[in-house]
Amino acid sequence: MVDQSSGMAAHAAGALLGLAQSASKLKSVPRTGWLDRGVPAMQVESVADHSLGVALLAWGCALQRRADGAAIDPERVLMLAILHDLAEAETGDLPPYDPAAVPDEHEPAARRAFLETRHHRDPDRDAAKRAGEDAAVRKLLDTLPGGTQAALEEVWADLRQGTSREARFVKQVDRLETFLQSQRYLRGDPTLPMASFHQEVFESIDDPLLSAIRDAALENDAPD
Repeated sequence: MVDQSSGMAAHAAGALLGLAQSASKLKSVPRTGWLDRGVPAMQVESVADHSLGVALLAWGCALQRRADGAAIDPERVLMLAILHDLAEAETGDLPPYDPAAVPDEHEPAARRAFLETRHHRDPDRDAAKRAGEDAAVRKLLDTLPGGTQAALEEVWADLRQGTSREARFVKQVDRLETFLQSQRYLRGDPTLPMASFHQEVFESIDDPLLSAIRDAALENDAPD
């Protein structure tokens, strides 16, 4: 008699191994915005570095918000944070601006002004990015067993639509963690053009705990 459970376990193991191997590509995907801003390549974090930072910060903050009485699910937050940049294993890290529009190094003033501006994707670039990311996630999840696939697809859909409080919370943490990383780079080189991240966290973060972390980080980096 064929042991169907063994066959199913082998299929699931192979599919999950494939997911792990695909996700491991994030360890080799540099964060484009830091390269464009002149952070030395050897110091530029990977998308995996960033994703870990977001996941840990989001989970810890969600635990604290729940302890303070907020209606938020920390486990859901953790799942969303772990998956939020999964597509970049296939697409790479795409900045909000057109890379071709960045002034080159021979125009330092124009380059700084461009990079210190907070950019928003135009509708065509945004639609193309979303379509590419959705296709990448489908590719990564298509071979998974049905229950696992459905659960991860639901988490991804929530991230895309921002329908849950947890998804919106993770989006704010994503921006906060990026800002905190910009502050770390500035401590090494105060001349780097990082002003756009400062602007972004004041325009996009309204959660009281995340706002307090932002303000504490700025106070800690303030000159004596």
